[in-house]
Amino acid sequence: MKFSIMATERTNNFTDPAIQAKITGLWEKNSEAVKKAAEKGTVIACVYHEYESNYQGDYAVSLCFEETEQADFDTEKYTWKMYPVDRRDAQGILTTWRQIWSEEENQQLQRKYSFDFEQYAPDGEVAIFIAIEESDKE
Repeated sequence: MKFSIMATERTNNFTDPAIQAKITGLWEKNSEAVKKAAEKGTVIACVYHEYESNYQGDYAVSLCFEETEQADFDTEKYTWKMYPVDRRDAQGILTTWRQIWSEEENQQLQRKYSFDFEQYAPDGEVAIFIAIEESDKE
């Protein structure tokens, strides 16, 4: 799967008081493009990249759409661990990220920090994909 960028923001999970507004703003500013992509059955992704260090450092977050030709991100270059998001949980995405961070803290997950993404499928399913070191492949 390949993704092309619609818009990007730079932020930090722990030190940026505007993080929520930045990420929400990406979706709001691109709502028409997101709507058109959904109507076409195109996957939308929120891609996390340009990591300063680890999940505690600064990073870029880009709202993207699935692309078949030229793209900014190519998932075939990495090995992924998928985390399904519970859509019944209003905080499902945050809950899943906290699980990922906990696994990393407990050395159960060796992340590459190339890029990671939240995948929003046309059927409404959401999953987070983390690029991992080969030895972590399940």
